[in-house]
Amino acid sequence: MPTKSFLPAWRTLLAGMLTPNEIALIFDLDNTLVMSNIDFAAVRHRLIDMLEEAGAANQPRATQMALALSELIALGAGAGPSLVGRMWDVVRQAEREGLARATLADRAGEVLSALHAQGYRLALLTNNAREMLTERLEGYGLARYLEVVATRDDVPALKPAPDGIQRILACLSTVRQAFMIGDAWIDAQAAHSAGIRFIGVGPRRDAVEARGIPIWTWVNSISELLTLDFAG
Repeated sequence: MPTKSFLPAWRTLLAGMLTPNEIALIFDLDNTLVMSNIDFAAVRHRLIDMLEEAGAANQPRATQMALALSELIALGAGAGPSLVGRMWDVVRQAEREGLARATLADRAGEVLSALHAQGYRLALLTNNAREMLTERLEGYGLARYLEVVATRDDVPALKPAPDGIQRILACLSTVRQAFMIGDAWIDAQAAHSAGIRFIGVGPRRDAVEARGIPIWTWVNSISELLTLDFAG
């Protein structure tokens, strides 16, 4: 159930008068700013295998494959904390391997630099752990542009829940308009539940549309963000 938009009605009416420093652009990490090439399908299969071994898989595999990783791990909670811990170990290992071989998305640094120079408030929201992330962001030259970075270590519930977006907006108190920019349905659902707009990136638009989640616009690459009117 979507929560009410954080924008008061009078501010929505004045959206056309927004300045860049009143607009937040919240970026996803994997396959949005960096191409980590994590095999999320393989990770899901491994987590489902663990659920089945523990007798905690109460849905068909095809149904479970459509769940977010955090939702799969939540299914394991009934089998005890040991299973949950081992499932998170699988996810952490995939993240470490993904970040180790990740490459910066095409023109990502240039795009963040340009948006930052225009005055937009930039933030990062990822379901990844903070471990390794700070060093990688510095190495990619992205950290200097990000005003807030929220990881799974910082929020009570992960995307597709809206908690991370709500935390970021609480840190950016003067923001009147916000966008979530990502490649996956969990990004879109988090945006919808938080009452902000979603901008999709990359080839997976069909997966978002299949779930009926609203899309403000879709771009093939993040360089196209420089052509958008965020105040409109």
